[in-house]
Amino acid sequence: MRPIHYYCILQAILFILSSPIAVAQQDAFLKELAERWETSRQYMITVAEAMPEKDYTFKPTPEEMSFAEQLMHIAWVIDWHAFSKADGQEFKPRIDDFKTVGRSKKEMIGMINREFERAAKLLATFDPARLDETGTYAKFTRTRRQFFMLMADHVTHHRAQMLVYLRLKGIVSPSYIEFQ
Repeated sequence: MRPIHYYCILQAILFILSSPIAVAQQDAFLKELAERWETSRQYMITVAEAMPEKDYTFKPTPEEMSFAEQLMHIAWVIDWHAFSKADGQEFKPRIDDFKTVGRSKKEMIGMINREFERAAKLLATFDPARLDETGTYAKFTRTRRQFFMLMADHVTHHRAQMLVYLRLKGIVSPSYIEFQ
């Protein structure tokens, strides 16, 4: 090979390594969060599958969201946290797009899975230089990094409620230890 070819190959490698995807994968926070996010997705799907479809309307008290409403609430807020708050697009997804009425268990699981995957793609391509940028949430100012952590915390919070719903229906909840 002539020296010019080595130069072209080296330039191509440097270009690939400096792309946002490669940069995001080199950032420890984004890499670790992406790994944790995938595990969270798997666990969320397992929890959603554990409840029989006939019990998706179950509420422990009238004031609570049903199992299905918890699931769709998680999907809606993943969309909002990931793209509006963490990515800074400043929009709110339409709540009606995440209603439970007329949707099967399979459709709702597909929706939650889709939102997890969309957020995973954002994590994979997110520019680490933006992690310290700030945005607002209610009366708080948070970094993009904090918004990503809020997104994960929110999933954990509502999934835990869904685990209680399973127990109240006499269903042994999926083991968390399998999703470490």
